[in-house]
Amino acid sequence: MPLDGWYSPGLVILSILIASAASYTALELAARITAAGGRERLAWLAGGSVAMGVGIWSMHFVGMLAFHLPLPISYGLWLVLLSVVVAIGASALALLVASRPSLGPLGLIGGALWMGPAIAGMHYIGMAALSVEAQLSYSRWLVIASVAIAVLASLGGLGLGHRFRADESRRTRLGRPASALLFGAAIAGMHYTGMAAADFTLPGQTGHPGGGLLATRQLAVGVGLGTLLILGMGLFGAMLDRRLRARALLLERQRDAQKLEAIGQLAGGIAHDFNNLLTAILGHAAFLKQDPGIGDASREDIDQIEAAASRAAELTRQLLAFGRRQVLEPRPMLLNEVVSDTMRMLGRVVGENIEVKVLPAPDLALTMADPSQVTQILINLVVNARDAMPDGGLLTIETRNVEVDSVTFGQHLDAPPGSYVMLGVTDNGVGIAPEHQPRIFEPFFTTKSAGRGTGLGLSTVYGIVAQSGGSISVYSEPGHGSTFCVYFRQLAEPAAPGPPRAVRATERLGGRETVLVVEDEDAVRDFAARALRQYGYSVLVARRAEEALLIAAEHPGRIDVVLADVIMPRTSGPGLMTKLRELRPGAPVVFMSGFTENALGHHGVLESSHPFLQKPFSPEALARKIREALASGAAASE
Repeated sequence: MPLDGWYSPGLVILSILIASAASYTALELAARITAAGGRERLAWLAGGSVAMGVGIWSMHFVGMLAFHLPLPISYGLWLVLLSVVVAIGASALALLVASRPSLGPLGLIGGALWMGPAIAGMHYIGMAALSVEAQLSYSRWLVIASVAIAVLASLGGLGLGHRFRADESRRTRLGRPASALLFGAAIAGMHYTGMAAADFTLPGQTGHPGGGLLATRQLAVGVGLGTLLILGMGLFGAMLDRRLRARALLLERQRDAQKLEAIGQLAGGIAHDFNNLLTAILGHAAFLKQDPGIGDASREDIDQIEAAASRAAELTRQLLAFGRRQVLEPRPMLLNEVVSDTMRMLGRVVGENIEVKVLPAPDLALTMADPSQVTQILINLVVNARDAMPDGGLLTIETRNVEVDSVTFGQHLDAPPGSYVMLGVTDNGVGIAPEHQPRIFEPFFTTKSAGRGTGLGLSTVYGIVAQSGGSISVYSEPGHGSTFCVYFRQLAEPAAPGPPRAVRATERLGGRETVLVVEDEDAVRDFAARALRQYGYSVLVARRAEEALLIAAEHPGRIDVVLADVIMPRTSGPGLMTKLRELRPGAPVVFMSGFTENALGHHGVLESSHPFLQKPFSPEALARKIREALASGAAASE
């Protein structure tokens, strides 16, 4: 005879809350494990595994205690403890996978296929601990469904944990609770599907009669409150660790800033005396070389003295440069001439395995700067690019006139609005890791091996640019290369005749067409969409190429133009364009990138015939490029 069971609603709700709390704790602890290293990382992994494992097990056990039959139910202690161990092991695997520096699709699926059955195994081990005077059997399909739900829940949980592991932005902080609720509900869904698979009939016996833990409401409440206390302690530890790390990072930045200022003061204080000493050394060495009685051996010694003193003088100039204490001699200059003269000198420095492309703008404006210091900037950037291409590659150097407005100024370009002359140096080398990019201009910071750099090259560049009233920006993708753009103010007089501003003001920049924006960087995507909407366009947005293809296939209306980033995860902008031609053959594509157009073209990433927009850009520049693409598309279709 079948037995009908029922659930206590309060305990069911408690189990779901425990599942969500455990999920949220797991997301927080994954972030702490990512931030830690060495023994501290192992400690966080161990503590997090216990907290998360006990949380998942508690949801399961409270959910089982919420189930009632018209017969007494008890649970075998040893099997209950075994289910706890399984839950902790599954949690350790989840945290280990979610905190990895990189997690590809195969790793994510493999982790889910291991973690999901482990969680389902915990559930059915707990069911095996059940003791009741009735026969227990299972519905095969519901058991399979519960395991499938566990795998899918693990897939989602691991993906969310890895996504949120190292991001402490406000959006992520708000996204973690919502993700925890979804993940907790999925885990609870697995449990209650497994419970629905259980059928109890009379007569019969499940488990060993007598002994064990008697299923009572008091036991369920005690387990639930104890688990919430453990999870609360885990969250408190994560919060305390985050605050301590933030404070340590702030102190480190303050120390770095003080170090830079101290070095600048030191360089300014010793510059005159040290340079006087070097002047005397070099001068007297020259006198000695003029003495006809000096033998060849002594002359070689004098050459070594001169070489050492010259290197010391160069080091002093570098210290003065990033300390902004050097004396500049600015004058009107044409950047193209400095580039041409410097690159003739750097032929042997670059090396034969690196191809050099120099692309000077024919109508380049004049700028006010010290030519010798601009030469130093170019030398340092070229040497830095060379070192980033140990196996050879392509070095692109270009100049351009650029306009920076208030919106572009807000796009992480530290240059006030105005007209600038830009010097761009691009390599297709190893790129700069995201965690290193904020520190590349710090003095003595280097990622090069011992003996291959002092850490002063980019610091010198930064100091010269800042003292010259200019600005510098960096765009880099690991594995694709880096672009350094230096901006100098244009002189007031125009460099060459061009279209008057009044003519541009009358251009039609707005429209009613539909634009599909594809960009994996949230800030850039939101900015572009907002700017286009202000000009009257209808905007569709996609984070990745796959999402863009889905929109292109399902959108019922026209897509008149596509604005796509060149370098995106998995599928690049040109790769997306190839696939879009099958779905929307008439839609032109405008590419955008932090790399310069010439660099992308010569690196083989982008054909020169495609419309291109250089980041950072203003709303006006974006709208103008969209109209140009629409006009060229319309002309091509006629």
